[in-house]
Amino acid sequence: MCNKSESIINIAKALVAFNLEVKSIEKDAKNPHFKNDYASLDNIVNEVRPLLAKHGLVVMQFPGGDGEKYTLRSMLLHESGEWIESEPLTMRPVKNDPQGIGSCTTYARRYSLSAMLSLNTGEDDDGNAGTQPQAKSNGTVDINKPVDEAKARVLYAKMKDAGLKQYDEVNGLLGYNIGSTKEVKLSDFRKLADWLDTKKVG
Repeated sequence: MCNKSESIINIAKALVAFNLEVKSIEKDAKNPHFKNDYASLDNIVNEVRPLLAKHGLVVMQFPGGDGEKYTLRSMLLHESGEWIESEPLTMRPVKNDPQGIGSCTTYARRYSLSAMLSLNTGEDDDGNAGTQPQAKSNGTVDINKPVDEAKARVLYAKMKDAGLKQYDEVNGLLGYNIGSTKEVKLSDFRKLADWLDTKKVG
């Protein structure tokens, strides 16, 4: 689970407002090794920074490591002083040299930023060229685990906006039964959020 301030009421409201405005991030770069397009870190930051600032939010990212493995923590701060901090994302550079570490850093920042803000950047395999994901016990992201509290609040707010009080339609979309937005799998967050946006009343 993520770490957070004692209260996240204000940051949750700001995140809901941010998610209602943020658009799909355009893929502006190409991985020559895997021949796939992806959204670069610069493009993501340029797209989200003005919206984050508009809603009193800022993201800070803190690199670390032990000389063999690279770690990155991301923290979302709100002007109220509330905050949410991710679990560390842990990776092992293919080559433990400046180029390998640089590639690992860029990918980790981009991946963590996209995950923390639930951004739609499309399928992305760019990091395969520079990293070897660690086992889940070492802190990598498990997309089958439930969403964190902030994402659950976003989904709950979107359900209210859509006028949904029961989970029957949601369960049909997900293919499994939930009784709370806290039970939604992380891998299904974006699909459900986008679907709820189409159901928004008014």
